[in-house]
Amino acid sequence: MKTLLIRSITGLVYLSILCFAFFSSKYALLAVFTVFLLIAVVEYILLVQKFPAYKNSMQRITQQFIIPVIWIIMPVLLLEYWCINLHATSIVVAIFVILCVNDSLAYVFGTLLGKHKMWSKISPKKSWEGFAGGMIFTLITSWFFIKIPYFQNDILNNLYIWMGFTFVIIIAGTFGDFAESMVKRFANQKDSGYILPGHGGILDRIDSMLFAIPAGFIYYAIAGLFKI
Repeated sequence: MKTLLIRSITGLVYLSILCFAFFSSKYALLAVFTVFLLIAVVEYILLVQKFPAYKNSMQRITQQFIIPVIWIIMPVLLLEYWCINLHATSIVVAIFVILCVNDSLAYVFGTLLGKHKMWSKISPKKSWEGFAGGMIFTLITSWFFIKIPYFQNDILNNLYIWMGFTFVIIIAGTFGDFAESMVKRFANQKDSGYILPGHGGILDRIDSMLFAIPAGFIYYAIAGLFKI
């Protein structure tokens, strides 16, 4: 009961910070996600220290420099660019909503029906039943995006485009979960950090986003290019 209370309070604080970032000024958003970026990079560096010994210098360079730049720094900077320069904050908010709804529903369906593991060695709690249940019902929520004025725009402008966008975000977010789980497995750690009591580190909270933001950006660009 105490753990659930701590998780709930931490979750509310985290969501409050996100809401403040998205619905306040662009400078607040920039500040919040810059802090998230710095914390996530530090958490990754600390995880790397617990990896098995490097086999060669190229492996060391890849793990210490290339991976954090491509995996953490670029997606967060892309998120900031998308919101501040392209004025598409509502689309990024939609990505967070999609990931949150999918994660919650996948957990529920996985707990109730999960029997077939997706990748037990990396993420033993994820099941195909949970993935399918989360996917189906999150796709249904795409309908709300075309009904709420805040999410209206010239590119994502009908149910089919929103469903395609939602599908891409779910798939990318799932790979993001697996990627972070793999990093923690290499480091033999349960969580990336302890800054969010009951939830782990910032990296644990934004792992899905790190793949979903670039994937969503590409989908958005292609949809705009071809006027789908």
